[in-house]
Amino acid sequence: MVARRLLSLLVSSTNRSPDRKTRRLRRNAVEIVTRPFRTLYAIVFMTLLFGVMYTIFYDSGAVAAVDAAEGDAVAMALAVLPPLPILALIALAMAVLVPFTMLFRGVSDESRYYR
Repeated sequence: MVARRLLSLLVSSTNRSPDRKTRRLRRNAVEIVTRPFRTLYAIVFMTLLFGVMYTIFYDSGAVAAVDAAEGDAVAMALAVLPPLPILALIALAMAVLVPFTMLFRGVSDESRYYR
């Protein structure tokens, strides 16, 4: 009785684990395709975040440009963004990386819990 129960747990965990991964991947892929605004929002947000981080770390003149803007919100926002070619590279990288990370969100190896 005990051996049968242990064997059924072992067999069922090996059968269910890949199914969970593929179901989660399939669900995430459907969410990425059916919710394009959420995906686009995540791409834009990460592009702006990495753009501002690039400016803070690599462009010391951005602080002087923000000081020179003196309250003009548009000028301050443009001073914090990196140059257009670098922003385009960041946007291209985020257009690939963000959906890739959204696809694998929540997919883990649950087999470690059955040992």
